[in-house]
Amino acid sequence: MELESQIAALRKRGLGVAALSYDSTEVLTDFAERRGITFPLLSDPDSRVIRAFGLLNEIDYPVGNAAYGVPFPGTFVTDGRGVIRRKTFERTYQERRTAASLLVAEGAMPGEASTVIQNGQFTLKTSASNAEASIGQRIALVLDFEMGPKMHAYAPGVKGYKPLNFRLDPHPLINAHEVVFPASKPYRFEPLNETVPVLEGAFRVSQDVTILAPARPAPGAPVASPITELHLTGTLDYQTCSDTLCHAPGTAALRWTIRLKPLDRDRAPEALRRRP
Repeated sequence: MELESQIAALRKRGLGVAALSYDSTEVLTDFAERRGITFPLLSDPDSRVIRAFGLLNEIDYPVGNAAYGVPFPGTFVTDGRGVIRRKTFERTYQERRTAASLLVAEGAMPGEASTVIQNGQFTLKTSASNAEASIGQRIALVLDFEMGPKMHAYAPGVKGYKPLNFRLDPHPLINAHEVVFPASKPYRFEPLNETVPVLEGAFRVSQDVTILAPARPAPGAPVASPITELHLTGTLDYQTCSDTLCHAPGTAALRWTIRLKPLDRDRAPEALRRRP
């Protein structure tokens, strides 16, 4: 289970973990034993806590449905006083943001770099929050920049210059979410009497993507072999300047490879399953 695999990294950042569901304690115990779960699994069989937080999904699972009581899937990150610092939610239970992508949002460093670019203006390392993922999981693609001394890139929204921009190429098996840029800094250039937004030093640009299920083959069509890897590509546009020199605009091709894991289709024993 992806969340269990990130427990040590979460605790290293001072974060504890607990999961709440409408499943019975018997179902949760069975799941924890089968999957080696070490963090608390909290049972809310009447969905009282789920209702109190306004998370009950009555759109997809109305009264009478076998899954009535299911919440919209989400994650809360709180500080030591219980104040919510971050929250993320998905539309259906089939889609879940990975714990590793949440760690990236908290500033953690991902794994091995996919691409490294060093051009004298900046060093760029690209990576992904998860080297492998399953259908429905939301992961983060990461671009970590280290600008050269006295160098800056133009931030989105700049006028008259080419801003830093990342474009992920369309892919039939991903839903691409919004690109996230860091806050810019104002840069004053006295010779032209102008102030422009720039990005300096070390900063991160990221984009979440949700992995989608392949389209079902038409009736009678041959069944394709299972897809085991996703190859994602994109283009970085940039223009950098120093205090005295502006470089020509440039582009760079970026690439990520994500291994696809099969879905976990094991379920609790029939006798423990919920009834409508």
